[in-house]
Formats: sequence, C-alpha cells, structure tokens
Amino acid sequence: MKKKVKPIVFSKETLFPNSDFRVVEEKDQPVVAFHKHNFGEIVFIISGSGVHITEEDEYPLKPGDIFVIDGEQAHGFTKLKNLHLINIVYCHDKFNALREEFNGLPGFNVLFDLEPTLRKSHGFKSKLHLNSSQINEITALLKLLEKEYNNKLPWNKMAAESIFKMIVIKICRDYCHLDAPKTDILFKIERSLNFMKHNFVNPITLRQLAKEADMSIPVYRRIFKEITGLPPINFLLRLRIGEAARLLVEENIKVNEAAIKAGFNNQSYFVRTFKKVFGTTPKNYAKGKDNLKN
Repeated sequence: MKKKVKPIVFSKETLFPNSDFRVVEEKDQPVVAFHKHNFGEIVFIISGSGVHITEEDEYPLKPGDIFVIDGEQAHGFTKLKNLHLINIVYCHDKFNALREEFNGLPGFNVLFDLEPTLRKSHGFKSKLHLNSSQINEITALLKLLEKEYNNKLPWNKMAAESIFKMIVIKICRDYCHLDAPKTDILFKIERSLNFMKHNFVNPITLRQLAKEADMSIPVYRRIFKEITGLPPINFLLRLRIGEAARLLVEENIKVNEAAIKAGFNNQSYFVRTFKKVFGTTPKNYAKGKDNLKN
C-alpha cells in the first residue's frame, strides 16, 4: 500500500544531541505518525502486536521481531495492542566508523544492508525473529546498555559501546541460524560481498564472485542488482573508489599511490571513475577535505 502522506522528520540533534546512540523503551507504544529521521534504528519487539507502515506496504509485528530502519526509510506504527518495543537509535557517522570492526561478521551485511533493501519484494519475510529465550537474552543486554548509557561512572561511553557491539554480534549470529524464506539467497550474496571487501585491491572477476555465491553468472548478476541496486562490478568499483577517497584524506598520499592501493591499475580510468562518483577530481577532493580540517 503506497503511502502518500508526507513524513514528519525527526533529527538526532533534537532527540540525542550529545550521544552516538541511546536506548528508547516504550512499554505501551502509542501510534507513531509516518516519519523519517537522520539516524539509524534497531527495533526490538518484546511483546504485544501492531502494524509497521512503510512507503511500500504494511507488515504485522509480533514478539521477537527485530529489524533495522535506515533514517531515509519513512515508516510508522499503527493498529497497536500493548506493543512493548525497545529501540537502539544510533548516529550514522559513529555506526559507519564501527563497520570496519564488523567486516566479515556473518549476517551483518544481511541484517543491516540487504534485508532492508529487499523488504518490498520479500514482504518482510526475511526479517530476524527470535524465540522467547532469545528475547529474554537480548532484553537483558538492552537493559544493561541503557543502564551503562545513563550512569556517570568512568569510561561509561566505552562500556556502552562494548555492550552495543555485543548486541550487534548476537543478533547477527541469531540471524545466521534463522530459517526464513529467502535468507539463503541473502547469505549467498553476503559471501560475495565479504569476498569483495577483503580482496578488492586485487583483480576480481564476475566468475569469482558468482562462485562465492554458488550461483551461475547470469543468476548472480540479476539477484545482486536486485538486492544492492548496482551490478556486481559497479559495486566493486564503488568499494575501490571509497577506499581511494579514504586514503587521500586519512593517509595524505599522492593520487597515483591511492589509485594503486585501492586496486586501480590505470590512473586515467581511476580519475574518470572518481569524478563520476564524487563530482570532482581526486586531487581537488583531497584539497577540499584538507581545507575542512583546517
């Protein structure tokens, strides 16, 4: 059901201005209007029921459901009946900084990137769902995170971040054991994504990627684009360009060095591709970032 209502916009600066993340618990969740926000959100349904509204459709909620909402995804909650949920809301910048630590964690790409993209075609059937024992375990961790976040003891931020990481690892592990429709396809694509992320500085062929996913090349190409929005080789180029941009700014190296370290053998092709993605040359990009630092 396509929603035509213009979403309300919530901002991190208003809700949690001085924190990278926080825990929000609603023991009797009120109806939430269609909205979007500039932060991410992991939603844990503890008990009760309701309906989750997105721009594409409506999905029933039940105890044990866990799903990720990117800030750009407008959504809301309606038809609620004693809905008890706990959210972890997090700053995108902080979460993206942590992504490197989760690189290679089975289930991570599926839960945070692939499943949200496929909700429209999968009808939310690939979401993570926990049993009652698992709900109790995750609720205990969420309560501990909230307690650590709110206390004023030394190193509380580091302790809270460690608990947050534990929660992410746990739900990714749980996802790996999920028996739900379409998840096998998501995990196959994830294997190829992890292969890209660990090997993008080296030559990679479409045949290698399809083999990692245990698919034929035509099927792999079609499904990969359906899930990520990009053909596999274009996605690989984005990884390389992103690494080159990081090297230019963080390591302050020359353009040709950044190109080679990011997996490009042809510098002119690298410059053209970089400009297509960022709208400027690598040299000007690095200069612009230096000016922002100063």
